[in-house]
Amino acid sequence: MPGLGRSKISKWEIAGEHLAERYQQFFLVALGETLLVAGLTYSKGPYEAGHAWAFSLALATSILLWRIYVQRAGQLLAEAMMKARHPASVGRSAADTHLVMVVGLAATAIGYELIIEHPLDRISGAWLATVLGGPALFLAGRARFEYDVFGRVSRARWIAILVLVAAAVPLLHLPGLAATAVAALVLGAVAVADAHRAHGAPPEAAAPPS
Repeated sequence: MPGLGRSKISKWEIAGEHLAERYQQFFLVALGETLLVAGLTYSKGPYEAGHAWAFSLALATSILLWRIYVQRAGQLLAEAMMKARHPASVGRSAADTHLVMVVGLAATAIGYELIIEHPLDRISGAWLATVLGGPALFLAGRARFEYDVFGRVSRARWIAILVLVAAAVPLLHLPGLAATAVAALVLGAVAVADAHRAHGAPPEAAAPPS
């Protein structure tokens, strides 16, 4: 029927803005939970230097996770859905990638609790899976999300994931605080790479692959 295709696209454009807001809220709630876990765990004490450092690194990590998410794909999901040839595909993929990122945040929060309580204890494989695996899982989901919005993925994301994986073996012989510091440094490097990419360039527009 005449105008049917236009009508369907219009509905998806409206749904795109709505879904983008809901996905962002979903992510921010999960990110807030990581801060809540860190705060509640630290509030139990003791307040020695190792515990304070672990708490500080947890806060820094959560801030970096937020920074990486919003730069810049996190701001342009609605625009990407409106520009996409198949908005439904972008919407479904965004749902999956946000789920992966939220699972990464949940694992990161568990890591916070473990390290804040036992900052100087040697880390086990299960602990390391949460401390390094959480940020790595977040970056993997964020990489796919970036592809959905821009049709490409920054090399910094894959390099960071490889560094986190490669760091696992030597960190098994070090205190848990060291693993938390490595995760924060890797995320910080990704945030700096994102800022460097955007510096002096016009804001990148959404360019979904489909």
